[in-house]
Amino acid sequence: MKLVRYSDDGQERFGIAQEGKVADLTSVYQGFSEMIHDLPGLDARKAGLASFDLKASDLLPPVDRRSKILCMAVNYGSHIKEMKTYQTKEPILFSKFYSSLARPYGQITLSGISEVVDYEGEIAVVIGKPARNVKREDAWSHVAGYTLVNDVSARSLFQVPQGPYTMLDWFSCKAVEGWTPIGPWITTCDEAGDFGTLRIETWLNGARVQSESVSDLIFDVPRIVEHVSSRVTLNSGDLISTGTPAGVGISRNRTLEKGDSVKVQSDRLGYLENLVG
Repeated sequence: MKLVRYSDDGQERFGIAQEGKVADLTSVYQGFSEMIHDLPGLDARKAGLASFDLKASDLLPPVDRRSKILCMAVNYGSHIKEMKTYQTKEPILFSKFYSSLARPYGQITLSGISEVVDYEGEIAVVIGKPARNVKREDAWSHVAGYTLVNDVSARSLFQVPQGPYTMLDWFSCKAVEGWTPIGPWITTCDEAGDFGTLRIETWLNGARVQSESVSDLIFDVPRIVEHVSSRVTLNSGDLISTGTPAGVGISRNRTLEKGDSVKVQSDRLGYLENLVG
């Protein structure tokens, strides 16, 4: 199934998308996260519901406003090599906010706050069943599905001088308002198939700049869920982006500029496509 959030005459709604239609479930659940929590019952719930036309331009990020949005740092071997950095001993994550997000096919508006703005194509897992202190062998039972993320980063704001040292400002680099496209929907695990067969690709103005299998992940999904759930409770609808592979703009000396088009895609998950303005 493809779980979507969308806008209808300015009202936020959600449901199950199929072939350009949506079975609307807004009246059945209190919120998008509650629908995700009831994943085993969705087939029965949608029976008999009317289907409505769904336009790509109406799609919203498939994330509840109250959901936690967590992202892995330096988690692909290829990206570690291109950035000339080191593998961490434990998973390192940073947070974004709902206000950081952009529509799957919306515009990324450069505000001038950062001289260097970069793309980072990623695949995220979405939590279905709440998780707290989960062991890695049980982690997959807590995952509802996957979605795509373009972790647009304000690289000029990342390093902040502190006397002879440098502090890393993850907040300013990663949480800028309206810079992170997510979507276009959540593809449930049964429809997406084996996570280990997925591949993430990013295209800049029609040229492929990133292409890597998730087999290059340093910390796999069970390890990430185990780690995060030992710190906080993961609730239905929370999202964890698994990191970006080699090919980011800063390593190519070609970061985002006004007029660019950036596309993030993965077979069976769909694609994001955003103009930079």
